[in-house]
Amino acid sequence: MTRFAPLLAPIAALALAAGCDPYDPDLGPTPFECGGDTNVCPEGYTCNTDIDVCEKTGTGATIDAPAFTCENDRSLEPNDMPNNAYITPIPNARPDYALFGLAICPATDTDHFRFGVNVAGTNLEATVVGLSSRASLVVELLNTNGTTITTGAPVDGSPQQVKIELPNRLAVGDYFIRVRSADDTENNYNITIKTCTGALPCE
Repeated sequence: MTRFAPLLAPIAALALAAGCDPYDPDLGPTPFECGGDTNVCPEGYTCNTDIDVCEKTGTGATIDAPAFTCENDRSLEPNDMPNNAYITPIPNARPDYALFGLAICPATDTDHFRFGVNVAGTNLEATVVGLSSRASLVVELLNTNGTTITTGAPVDGSPQQVKIELPNRLAVGDYFIRVRSADDTENNYNITIKTCTGALPCE
């Protein structure tokens, strides 16, 4: 055995220099097929006999989902409270406004958007469209005291689309649209805010 020592020493030195362990116990989500009488799988894996594949113990038939990717809306943040809400150009520059590529991230995030009313009895239409793979977002209209005036409802057939429609109700002043998660999950969304003095829906 001693005559092999000069050969083994450089190999051991290379392993130490690389700073890694050549053995990795993680074989991936479904490394081997299984089945038959024994249903044998490597340690840490269980045979799913429905599809005859070894899976990580505890995962069932579902491979771990990839991490959620949030849209980058840092240019609007922070807008977590009414006093630092994103200020829309409504009504001074135009009666409506839209923003795209926004995110409720982290899941506890809330977004506020301020708009104004300069004619008593103005109608409001505010629409938020989130991802169809996620629960509907919560959309609320607040007054300057932060009190909720009304809450939007999912549109029939498109639950990811949540809308507030308020006819002939708003007095002159400032208001806020608040967007948040209903189930503590992250979501991406677009928002459109429209005001008008004619009949809903606003043009």
